[in-house]
Amino acid sequence: MSRRRLAMELSGGILSFGMLLMVGVTGWAAEPVTGIGSLLVNPSAVHRKVVKLEGVAKNVVVHAGSELGTKQSLCGAEFELEDSSGTITVLYRSRCQVGALRATVVTERMPCVVEGYMEAPPTMVRTPDGKDLGVRIMAHIVTPVQ
Repeated sequence: MSRRRLAMELSGGILSFGMLLMVGVTGWAAEPVTGIGSLLVNPSAVHRKVVKLEGVAKNVVVHAGSELGTKQSLCGAEFELEDSSGTITVLYRSRCQVGALRATVVTERMPCVVEGYMEAPPTMVRTPDGKDLGVRIMAHIVTPVQ
């Protein structure tokens, strides 16, 4: 093997290790907060993409129940998240407690950050009773803002 090729492989390995170390120490870059209004301009373009939103929870409907297979407790809420640019429906469901972690309890007029994926099918899906499901966020994390 030539010295030049060996040097290139070695420097590539060191660079890869350095990047891996930086990611391990600092974590992945945080998802930027997106304005709700910008999502509503062309919701189909953001279908199934992860988004991070910040706003105030309104019209909160709390959900409670249990998983069919495991009988573990499920908590969550369906609510509208509003910021200065618009309003969007959010569906948040989570196990009530996993180890020491507890699901966030969403309350009326609670400022929060929501992370989840956009559900905006190209054609509107309707429930059996004819209700339009429309555009919504399927949240996996809801964090209160102090």
